[in-house]
Amino acid sequence: MASETGRMSVSVTPEKQQKLDAIASSLDRSRNWLVNQAIDHYLEIYDWQTKKIQERLDMASGKNVQFHRVMRLMPSSINLKHEGCCMA
Repeated sequence: MASETGRMSVSVTPEKQQKLDAIASSLDRSRNWLVNQAIDHYLEIYDWQTKKIQERLDMASGKNVQFHRVMRLMPSSINLKHEGCCMA
């Protein structure tokens, strides 16, 4: 079964096209293959980043461990009190 692909057009500067062509040639691959590899890598990084950002947002919004709960669990010898910070 043939894989389905979509088509898209991208405009790049001549310098970028020359660099892509040189890299593709050095790898003995097509420019299309190289661009698809770059897109795959970008999407992997994007997915990882958005997951990490969401995890941090969840922590900040109290869906995970809350700061004041962590501070209460810390030994008093290392519990830092900052001006304007209330630890009840």
